[in-house]
Amino acid sequence: MNEKKVLEQKEWQYYMYEEDGRIILSVPIAKPTPGFDIMYTLNESEKEKYRHTGIKALEDRIEDMEVNFSNYEMNSWR
Repeated sequence: MNEKKVLEQKEWQYYMYEEDGRIILSVPIAKPTPGFDIMYTLNESEKEKYRHTGIKALEDRIEDMEVNFSNYEMNSWR
């Protein structure tokens, strides 16, 4: 099992990890209480766009994760 490698981060806005060949986007949200990290694994198309354009390619995804967080994997801060 590989360790998580941080690709980039902007504190309290997003974190990008690479683990086992996957790229994972994590977006922290404070509400609902107690706060959650919203997790999403990029598909192949998103990975390519991210590699070419960087985080700008994922702005719409990040916004969707903040608004529709219940549609994503949620890891509680507690």
